Amino acid sequence: MHICHVNLAGGFSGGERQTVNLIRELAKRGIQQTLVARPGSRLWAELESIQSLGRRETAHFLLGHGKGDWDLVHCHDGKSVYWAWIESRLRKTPYVVTRRVDNPIGTGRLTSAAYGGASTVACLSSAIESVVQQRLGCVDTVIIPSSFSGFPTAANAVEAIRQQYPAKRLVGQVGRLLKHKGYHITIEAARLLGNLRPDVQFIFLGEGPDEQWLKSQAQGLPNVSFLGHKDNVGDWLASLDVFVFPSLSEGLGSTILEAMQHHVPVVGAKAGGIPDLISDKTNGLLVSPGDPEALASAIQFILDNPEQAAAFADAAQAGLTAFSPASVAERYLGLYSATLQS
Repeated sequence: MHICHVNLAGGFSGGERQTVNLIRELAKRGIQQTLVARPGSRLWAELESIQSLGRRETAHFLLGHGKGDWDLVHCHDGKSVYWAWIESRLRKTPYVVTRRVDNPIGTGRLTSAAYGGASTVACLSSAIESVVQQRLGCVDTVIIPSSFSGFPTAANAVEAIRQQYPAKRLVGQVGRLLKHKGYHITIEAARLLGNLRPDVQFIFLGEGPDEQWLKSQAQGLPNVSFLGHKDNVGDWLASLDVFVFPSLSEGLGSTILEAMQHHVPVVGAKAGGIPDLISDKTNGLLVSPGDPEALASAIQFILDNPEQAAAFADAAQAGLTAFSPASVAERYLGLYSATLQS
């Protein structure tokens, strides 16, 4: 079995991290693989150690279609679906698509043909599957979630972070600074808690196009810190007392898995695929999207009830087996085999 992975994303975010996780796991199993990605993509650096990985660079889905000996193409981002559709027209190569967002699929002729030609669309969550089925009722779908990456931690590094914020309880959010991720909701929750909880510091890790707007929203709030990109994400996650994920729209939310893996209590919004990961009052708390008062209340509950918070974190960790990179890779292997046998 030879799998051609295609990811033509210009940046590196959750979808690219998941592409890396899967390729690494399949390499451990001796699966022959080729990656098609942009020249200079960070994917190449992340996968440099996998010497068996075939390499093809292209900056556009119309290019890079020289003859290949792969059996199946796996599309990891939106542009790659068009690349795979062209490949199938040229060589009748079957392809599967991983759909990572719960946004509506476009209605253009090329988009309809490209998604309609897929053997299966693998959806990260039930919310995404619902969107795909409503738009493409004739295409087979399956739910295969993201995996956690298992970012490493060092006890001395975690302690050093805690010492930067003496006597503070840390509430954090991690990811690209985008409005739909709900950072402005967290900022409003911080505003509400400013006088009530002077012991709480909110920290944001990440960069993004809405950074300046978000900073303007947080102006005058000493309990909100923008820390930018951090290479040692695991250390920062492990230092948190509460992880918040108040997205207004979300395919799944793989950083929730990272927080759970680091035994941090999680509060998320009841939006998109987030409820696939958080069962309210079982392994975390869910709040209505766009409701800073509810978010502030949930944060207070976690901070004021350490035994319940620990129980949430325990339950979350116990449920992570299905989200391990190995488990997710096995599910994709099953999908590949079923596709090639059909």
